Order: sequence, then structure tokens, then C-alpha cells
Amino acid sequence: MTDLLTTALPAIESELEQLVLEQRLPGLCVGIVVDQELAWSRGLGTRDLGTGEPADQHTLHRVASITKTLTTAAVLQLRDRGGLSLDDTLQQHIPEFASAREVAGRRDDVTLRRLLTHRAGLVTETPLPTWSTSEFPSRDEILEALADTEIVLPADHAFKYSNLAFGLLGEVIARVSGQDYFEYVQQHLLEPLQMTDSIYWLPADQRDRMAVGYSPDLFRDQLKPAPHVGLGGVAACGQLHSSVADLARWISLQFRTRDRAVAGDVLDEPTLREFHQPQYSEPDWSAAQCLGWRSLRVGNTVYHGHGGGIFGFSSQILFSQQHRLGAIVLANLWPYPLIQPITVRILERLLGNPDLPPLEPPAINPSETTSSRPTAAETSVDSPSTDDRAGLYVAEPGVPVHVANRGGDLHLEISPLWPYPLHTGGVLEPTGESATYRVRGGRGAGEIAAFQLDPDQQATGFTLGGFDYKRVI
Repeated sequence: MTDLLTTALPAIESELEQLVLEQRLPGLCVGIVVDQELAWSRGLGTRDLGTGEPADQHTLHRVASITKTLTTAAVLQLRDRGGLSLDDTLQQHIPEFASAREVAGRRDDVTLRRLLTHRAGLVTETPLPTWSTSEFPSRDEILEALADTEIVLPADHAFKYSNLAFGLLGEVIARVSGQDYFEYVQQHLLEPLQMTDSIYWLPADQRDRMAVGYSPDLFRDQLKPAPHVGLGGVAACGQLHSSVADLARWISLQFRTRDRAVAGDVLDEPTLREFHQPQYSEPDWSAAQCLGWRSLRVGNTVYHGHGGGIFGFSSQILFSQQHRLGAIVLANLWPYPLIQPITVRILERLLGNPDLPPLEPPAINPSETTSSRPTAAETSVDSPSTDDRAGLYVAEPGVPVHVANRGGDLHLEISPLWPYPLHTGGVLEPTGESATYRVRGGRGAGEIAAFQLDPDQQATGFTLGGFDYKRVI
């Protein structure tokens, strides 16, 4: 692998340098993991447009949903210690969940395993304001809002990504362990693995440890500093701040075996294998959902990994167990559609693949575009104002979506303006209320898209999954 690294690095560095120059990237911080070692790392561009200083392997970035893999590991630890079963219902550990609304799924089917694999049918976010606020709601507020929280798909019906699911898993960890979630992760994961850079809540006076996160301006060639918004009561889904050095240690853990164990291991080999075992596969076998991890097939190689996006920061880690090889890519810009393709190409170059996958945004997950809402939630009401809704909408901090009239149905389509597929791939189905639709397919499947109308009944924006989209065209 050392020879392959030496051979591939010039092309890798050249491509990364070109990306930073040609795209709206303030900076990238990249690392390559070979088995138990961070074999190479480099900061490109800058961690701060004001100073021009590059990031290094210890510069903190918000790594967003990569946090979910640590939350999963904590659940597995507690299972191994007899504190819970993966097939326990959420209600067994959080009795307040008994008040959740059964729109199209059953509370008794919302198990820890299904929450870990995004198959519980739970809404993406708490019904309280989230991505459009200066601070996410607190733990107590989220628990109180469970009475207004919906299960919008039947269990195992489709992959439905849920940040709320992992926020609630953080609460399960706290109740089962008797420790605050953050204290538990610090004591049982971060400290044993010597992930000394990593921290959940970074004090304002330590922000100089971080790269400065930026948001794109979709209509101007400039960037703006992103707000530092805390995730409140769902922090277990994405609050972690970490570095290339620490994420390399996290990847190296995934390569451990019984005869290669080291002091501080936090999961034994059978549990690690379970951690990586696919639970659900896409129909074309191109990808699968594991416990926490997502697996991706590229040619004959299967990668495991997770990405993340949060105010000002995009992140991706990927690794091949077979080759004991991993890559970390952290960007101080969000949204950024190419974070996963960049990481894949680094690994494919290292493996000597002459046919590199294209550097383009990943295709929308097939299961997110073909899933249908259950009959109970369907309606035959036609909207007389379909054309009035069509147009370009943008949510802060720069997430565009086209609402398009296709054959009389409103579709959520990816925008070439900035092809970030957050709420694309879905169809808006009328509910009987002129400004309210339920989404079929995509990340928002089963959820409500509520349009705001001006006095002339023209749409000025809509809310979906915690995002507040404003009409531009």
C-alpha cells in the first residue's frame, strides 16, 4: 500500500488543488488512513478566508452526521453490556413516545434497530423549528413535542433518513447508562480511542481551534460566514466537532480484529462485524444501510462510510475493510454536492482503478424516489393552483430545489444552479388544503410541505423537514 500511496498521491493532490481553485471552496482538509496509521494528510485552500491559513490534521471541523456512527457505537456497547436489545421498541426506553402520531406507521414497530437504519418511518426532524432557527429546540422541548411528532411511513417501507431518530437514540443512551449522552461518549468512546481533538460543545473562546465555516451565495461569486447553530436536543445526530487526526483513529478502529486488538478498543470483533453488516440493500445492490454506516459498491469494492452537512461544513469518511484503507475529506463549506464523489475518487486512485467514477453529485437513492405513501394517507383531491406553486425555491444556507409541474403533479427536482439533492426526488400530493401537500418519495417522504401564499394566492415559499424555502423565481 505504501507504493500505491506514493504512486497515486501526485494525481490526488493535483485534482484536489484544481477543485479548490475552480469551485466555490474556501478549503479542504484531507487524510488517508492505511490500517492503523494516518499515512498522509494535507490542508488545501484555507481554514479562514480572512487569514489565508491552511487547515491541518488537528483543525476542528463540524462533522455533522458522522456523529451518528459514534451514537450507534454507544448503543452497541450498551447492548453488549445487557442494557438494551436492538429490537426493543423506542417506547420501552422513552415512554413519552406513546403520544407520537401514527399517520402511516405504528409506534410498536419503531425499534432501536429501525431507528439506527432509518427504517422506522419517523419524520426527519422534530415538528419544532430547527434549520431555520438560531438554536435547535432543547431535549425537554423535543420530548414535549412528541405528541405532535408523526410516524409517516410503515416500518421497513423505505429508507427514510431521520435526524430526530438519532437525537432520540441519544436520549436512550442517557437513560440506559445513567449518564449524560455527551459524558458517556466522552468516557466510553473518545477517551479510550485517544480522540483528543473531538468535542461536542465547543466554547466560544475556543473557536480559533476551528476552521471558519462558509455558506455559498447561489447568485454571486462570494461566500459568507455560516452561523454556529447548536443542535440542542438532537445533538446525538450531528453535533460533533472533530479533526482529520481523530477521524483517522475512528476509521482505524473499524479495521481491528481479535488478533490485532489494542488497548482502548471500545468494540470487540463480533460487534464490529455486526456494526458493518448490511441490514437493508438497495434493489440494484449498489448500496446498503448498515447499523449507522452506509455501504457503497464501486466496481468490485465495497466501502463503508458516512457523510455530513451542517452550517458551514461538509464532511465524508469512507473506508474499505478488505483493503484496510480509508479516506477523510472535510470542507469548510455547506452545502457542497461533491464531498462524497471526491472521497470515492481518492480511494479508487489509491486502489489503482483506471476507470474512475465521475466527479458529479451522487444519484438520488433509488428507494427514496420510488417509495409510495400508504393508502391511508392518499387523497384524490386535485389542486387548482398547481402551476402557481412551480418555480425555484432556496433555503438558507443555500439549498435550492425546483418545484416543477410534470403532467399535473408537482415534483421536487434537483437544481443545476447548485445540485445538492436534499429534498429532491419527491412528488407533492394534495391533501385537500390548497397550500398543504404530503410528499411521496425522497427525504421528505410522508411529511407535510406547507406553502405560504401572498394575497393573490401566489406561493412565496414553503416549509419542509425543518427547512424554510423562499421562492426566487
